[in-house]
Amino acid sequence: MKKVYALAAFLLVLLKISVCFAEEGAGFKEITLKPFDEVKQGQTIFINIKTPEPLEDPVFKFKNKKYRLFNLKENEYTGLLGINVLEKPGTYKISMKDKTGNLNDRAFIKIIKNDLPSQNIKVTKQMAGLTASKRELSRIKKMKGTVTNTFLGALPPYDSPAEGCVNSIFGLKRYYNGKFSGNYHKGIDIKADEGVPVRAITGGKVIFAEQFRLHGGSVAVDHGQGLVSLYIHLSKIDVTTGKQVASGQKIGEVGKTGFATGPHLHWGLYINGTPVDPMIDWIKPVKICM
Repeated sequence: MKKVYALAAFLLVLLKISVCFAEEGAGFKEITLKPFDEVKQGQTIFINIKTPEPLEDPVFKFKNKKYRLFNLKENEYTGLLGINVLEKPGTYKISMKDKTGNLNDRAFIKIIKNDLPSQNIKVTKQMAGLTASKRELSRIKKMKGTVTNTFLGALPPYDSPAEGCVNSIFGLKRYYNGKFSGNYHKGIDIKADEGVPVRAITGGKVIFAEQFRLHGGSVAVDHGQGLVSLYIHLSKIDVTTGKQVASGQKIGEVGKTGFATGPHLHWGLYINGTPVDPMIDWIKPVKICM
């Protein structure tokens, strides 16, 4: 009978669905990855685990770094993995364990290249000299390291945080006055008039709500379990640090503060500190500027 279970597991792997079975009589374990075949640079992997027995402190490991798995409901666990836009294409292992030994499994993902264009932005000499303050860098670092137990929001896809069209997509190689900045765009830019309301994509707790030198008016919201959203260049901030916000609640207004050539909202989404493309899986279809 064990051979039958082993054959079934093998066939499911061939179908590119990651599911593991326990021995007969012990129930079964189901491990699902979405997407389960190929994942683009900058995309998010959603991990879901169902087990016959409860787990204790479950984690998964990717490239020798551990990430937490969270209890969704009885004997069901979930986790998120953000793939860096600069991650080298190839096949990678994700291993999963817990302290009871009920979880001791692995899955494989194939990361494929995400061919993203470049963008050149003309900036003034004054803008080109803008740098982040020490406090600004410290607050951004804290934001990236924020991982709380409880998921505070709703499931995606979410509404766009502001009305307008996207004029700068995630992952663009950024050039300023024709010179490569050495960086890529870590969110999407939504072109909108100054004063247009900016709303929280879903419920959460404000990590910071401050005026910064480089990012301008900035709000970061912790949605729980490693999911954080960032809204910058705001002309007005309507929330304060530490406060709870509801889905769709106004948190500020579109502006052009900090390093910005015109009014727009830069919206970033972070998974355990890794910026991911919010237009894949996370946000409802949005209009691209013509």
